[in-house]
Amino acid sequence: MLPSMRDQAEIPTQIRGSWERCIERYHLEPGRNLLPPRLTDREVQREQNELDSLLHVAEPVFQRLRNIGDNSGYCVLVTNARGVVLRQFIDTHRGQELSEQGLSVGTVWTEELVGTNGLGTCLATREALTVYAEEHFGRELRRFSCSTAPLISPHGEMIGALDISTYALGEKQLQGLAQNLVCDSADQIEAAMFRYTFRCAHLLALVWGREGDPALSNALIATNDSGVVIGITSPGLMLLGVAERAQLIGLALTDLFGASLEDLHRAPVRLDHDSPLQQEIWLCCSDAAPLRDTALASSLSTSRKPLPLETHSPLSQLAGEDPRLSRNAEICMRVLNRSINILLQGETGTGKEVWARAIHDSSQRKDKPFVTLNCAAIPESLIESELFGYSAGTFTGGLKGGKVGKIQASNGGTLFLDEIGDMPISLQARLLRVLAEGEITPLGEIKSIPIDLHVITATHRDLKQLIAEGGFREDLYYRISGVRVELPALRERADKAELIGKILSDLSESPVELTPEVQALLNRYEWPGNIRQLKNVLQFALCMCDGDRLAIEDLPEEVLPISSVVISESERVAGETHPPKRMVSLSGSRLSPTEESERNALIQTLEANRWVVSRAAKALGISRSTLHRKINKYDLN
Repeated sequence: MLPSMRDQAEIPTQIRGSWERCIERYHLEPGRNLLPPRLTDREVQREQNELDSLLHVAEPVFQRLRNIGDNSGYCVLVTNARGVVLRQFIDTHRGQELSEQGLSVGTVWTEELVGTNGLGTCLATREALTVYAEEHFGRELRRFSCSTAPLISPHGEMIGALDISTYALGEKQLQGLAQNLVCDSADQIEAAMFRYTFRCAHLLALVWGREGDPALSNALIATNDSGVVIGITSPGLMLLGVAERAQLIGLALTDLFGASLEDLHRAPVRLDHDSPLQQEIWLCCSDAAPLRDTALASSLSTSRKPLPLETHSPLSQLAGEDPRLSRNAEICMRVLNRSINILLQGETGTGKEVWARAIHDSSQRKDKPFVTLNCAAIPESLIESELFGYSAGTFTGGLKGGKVGKIQASNGGTLFLDEIGDMPISLQARLLRVLAEGEITPLGEIKSIPIDLHVITATHRDLKQLIAEGGFREDLYYRISGVRVELPALRERADKAELIGKILSDLSESPVELTPEVQALLNRYEWPGNIRQLKNVLQFALCMCDGDRLAIEDLPEEVLPISSVVISESERVAGETHPPKRMVSLSGSRLSPTEESERNALIQTLEANRWVVSRAAKALGISRSTLHRKINKYDLN
């Protein structure tokens, strides 16, 4: 039984085919209440991690959709190819009712489970469409109008769908705005992923008219250095009137358009064949396309070659010779001065605050305040007043004239919120409001204060996991992570040796060298405390060093492997002749075989050197302080 609200001839082919599948293939009963099932939080996180690696480059598009969902009565949903809702932007006034119908993160919207619906039918047909009112197969969805478009990967696979839903009011034709919006947004998301994926290739843009802006075009072509096509976006296929990517991939530009890469770098080329819309189409080079002063254009426009960093800029100094950090610096340089918030992620001690300061010092805000707040270091009862400040008389015992909060103090500059994952959930909503509206209201005040705010946040925690556990707001996460920068651990850095030398040079007043043994040991060490631990180790070693070369005995015990406590062959033989007389256990517990071996080696060496600590330390190749710690450890006093 097909929808009966109008003549059968008026039912779109997509809807008719979907109803037939629901009845004949899935054996669903029309008109029943078919609510979507919901995945567990752990399952949702796994699905999100898989898709976010692609979608993060299109964050400015999602920012615009978020604003639409928050202010217009629309519900915006993003699913993966399996129909699982991974992102949701809902008008707060209608959010509860829509959520009760299953329009929320974690629900599954395939045709097989829910029947004809915008998301499920789009995923089944790979086509943009609107499912209006009684065209829905399930009863509970017939109050809604759902406009959906497929999300296409840079290589042509459908990776999900984008849906804009609202209440079905008036005629279906009135939903054209939502349909146009969802299609345009899906094209922008595809173009963003395409530009990022083919950032090392030659990018060409198809534009309307000779004066068309290639930086804003979604119709893109990627070629290799020989001018052979290696990728094309869906809007590009549409403009060229080509059905499948396979018809163009592997063909040379000269065969397709009669122009080479060199020709296109010199000037745009007008295409000879007519477009489906009978408009003049030009093909131009997008590698050197001028960046428009909008967050969307700045994020979507990536050049074929890495953006050259200023040799003496703070970011280039930090990047060093590590390829990942160089890429991070390039990304940060591209978004500087474009009001895009940055999230730094990495293990404790990887230099997140130093990186944030370098971003600030490289931006146009460098002459304005750089204000920091560690969300984990301040008691929960005080963090609100630290952030927002308070007026005179607000608190008993507060400052007489009140206090300016960190947010207001950073006005015009940069606010760095370290360990953002430890911010109390109650304050996250207030911070989100500040970021959205650009103004704050100090505690005890009524009037809001406008703020020119740029926020850099950092954390070593998994914010996606915190979101799944209810400890962090998803909407705040997407607000602060316009750009996410992952700082590698020290053990993963390709320039570890150079970094060690640089830090040593910065810490020492006069030139100091590392012995080959020390250099090898520091290169092999895992550095669980990362750069912070490295600095502490080198500072200790410089204090212990008596000359201009750091030796093994100058290093703290924490970086020395057990195998470094060795004895000579003669000492070992002497130890076998005169076995240790002191047999004690560590803290009353049984020693492990490794500890027992180390303890015996210490006793043998000490006895061979008549318990003269300086001579024994030299024989063992360790410092006197290290030997004293080991003597105390094994209670050998």
